[in-house]
Amino acid sequence: MAALLAVFGLLVNWAAHRALDGGFNESLATAARMIAASVKQERDKIEVEVDDQEMPEFRRTKRPDYFELWTADGAVLKRSVSLGQCDLERIDATPGKPVFHAVTLPDGRAGRAAVLIFAPGVEDEEEKPRESGQPQPPPATPRPVTLIVARGTADLDSSLALLRWLLVGAAGGTIALTLVVAAIVVRQGLRPLDSLAARIAAIRENTLSAVIPVDEMPREIAPIGRRLNDLLKRLDEAFRRERAFAADAAHELRTPLAGLRATLEVALSRPRKTDEYEESFRDSLTIVQRMQSMVDSLLVLARIENDQMTLRREPVRLAEAVESCWRPLADAARDRGIRLTCRVPDDLECLTDREKLAMVLANLLANAAEYADDGGRIDITGREEAGAAGLEISNTGCRLAADEARHAFERFWRGDAARADTGVHCGLGLALVQRMTAFLGGTAAVRIAGGVFTASLSLPAAPRDGASLPASPEPASPAGPAIEPVERRFI
Repeated sequence: MAALLAVFGLLVNWAAHRALDGGFNESLATAARMIAASVKQERDKIEVEVDDQEMPEFRRTKRPDYFELWTADGAVLKRSVSLGQCDLERIDATPGKPVFHAVTLPDGRAGRAAVLIFAPGVEDEEEKPRESGQPQPPPATPRPVTLIVARGTADLDSSLALLRWLLVGAAGGTIALTLVVAAIVVRQGLRPLDSLAARIAAIRENTLSAVIPVDEMPREIAPIGRRLNDLLKRLDEAFRRERAFAADAAHELRTPLAGLRATLEVALSRPRKTDEYEESFRDSLTIVQRMQSMVDSLLVLARIENDQMTLRREPVRLAEAVESCWRPLADAARDRGIRLTCRVPDDLECLTDREKLAMVLANLLANAAEYADDGGRIDITGREEAGAAGLEISNTGCRLAADEARHAFERFWRGDAARADTGVHCGLGLALVQRMTAFLGGTAAVRIAGGVFTASLSLPAAPRDGASLPASPEPASPAGPAIEPVERRFI
């Protein structure tokens, strides 16, 4: 605003200076033309018919104006009464047009002079009776006359100075007033922000559930308050999950450690036979393997969330990957009478990391085989969708409600609230599936309907460029017969 006022003041000062200065010059030029109009020439004689009584500015004793007339040879025709016997400064000019110059007046004042060189009007003599044969006299030749009209510029200078001071004072006062008003307005405008900052500063990790009152805020700041409330809600949920995770991890580790300690204490309580010690060692090894599996799953989850895993994409045939991951589970499933139906086309391929896809499929198949009811079935269906390879794994015998499907991917969550299988299942398999699938560039989802638990995968499909992948040789599985290369297969 100060810059705008400065520019505005300069423009006003320039315009006013030009107008006043032009008016002053025009006044001088008018006075010069009036005096020039009173100069007449008759033959070789020049007469100045200036009436000093009609021009009092040239007669006053205080700050008078001045004029002087002289011919080309320097002879003074007339001076103003204010000049007395003094002369004005002789200044060269162009004939016919007034020229203005800054001068010092005879009384020492600063002034301005208008210089006009003109030819006086010629008066013809009245015709006289001429004798016969007497010649006509030649016409008079105009003689140039120089006129200088000088006037003091004190009033002009004082008016311009007053205008400049008025502009400076007005601009300065406006800027000062603006600063005061701006300070008040900004302070009032920042007061809600200061209040908001104080509320945020008072929030601690144990008070993240606090809600910032949005209704009390101005309309411009209310969106910030709402976004902060959303952020605090997400942070509170994240802290709650972390605290729950720490508690769940401690609980899950405590149970197998207690079992391991009890097994070792019983084994060492008295001397035993060799086969009894071997049985205790086998039980301890089983517990340790379950603990190692849980720790490995937690480590993989941590690496995924911290972007510490590398991804090596290659075309992978889903049918082969499913068959490879099912083999270790086939015997236990057959013993329980579980029937597997696999409808995965042999040419269905996805572009992914083979090792990490195997981890996802192994967890899904193990979850299906573990929770399927005895004599139930597991259905695996694959199909190609728009730019993606889809895979569904379903198992019967699900005892969860349909609305509990939303918890399936939470870490350490299990359907039995009493945690009857603590130490057997740690509740990390599906959480690992979801995060690993997202890392592979796909999506994972679950649904529950009619006692059937269904896990769905959608992975990037491999490009179909006409090149076929070489068949990967698979060793014969001792767990059961090999899957026949048809669309519908049974194990």
